[in-house]
Amino acid sequence: MKYFPKSVQNNMREKDIAATCVPVQFDDGEWESAFFLHVAGPESRQDRRILKKNRVTPTLLTTELMMHAGAAVLMLRVEVGTVNDDPLVFEILLIPGQVSMHYECLKLLARQQRIRYFFADSDYRLMQEQQHEISDAQHEKFEALAREAFAHDSVLRMSGKYDPRTAISDIVAHYQVRSEPARNPDSISH
Repeated sequence: MKYFPKSVQNNMREKDIAATCVPVQFDDGEWESAFFLHVAGPESRQDRRILKKNRVTPTLLTTELMMHAGAAVLMLRVEVGTVNDDPLVFEILLIPGQVSMHYECLKLLARQQRIRYFFADSDYRLMQEQQHEISDAQHEKFEALAREAFAHDSVLRMSGKYDPRTAISDIVAHYQVRSEPARNPDSISH
């Protein structure tokens, strides 16, 4: 693969996002969730140089399940150690109870053997690809996140209070005003 798949590029452009986690199938293999990380803009020039030069860059994936009064929202945070003491950070918000693809991503992460990260430049040209094994404990963590989100949303649906639009709006507004994201102990370091 020389570029991100067209469907991924189009989705990222339409939604004006720099990162996504989507189900993909490579070479007629099994479906898996993969991370596509778009490293664009002049502020990321040094990050792009490092990603192009290095075969593997330290990567940390953390998760945070937010139980909002309207819906469960899962944040996948990818930190890439391109520059010492200033990691490249991507945050992806999933609404597993509302968007079937988000739920599918989470279920795939709970059973697939590896996590793939794809990094592209401003033209969506692939600069680096990484693959990391997922341990049994990590599989269990993703499965538990899916169960917790489903249970939370089920209660909200039964009570007529399920409102994923408000949940995502409130969470996005919260993260826009936060000066420093909180660290989360639920992390997967590579």
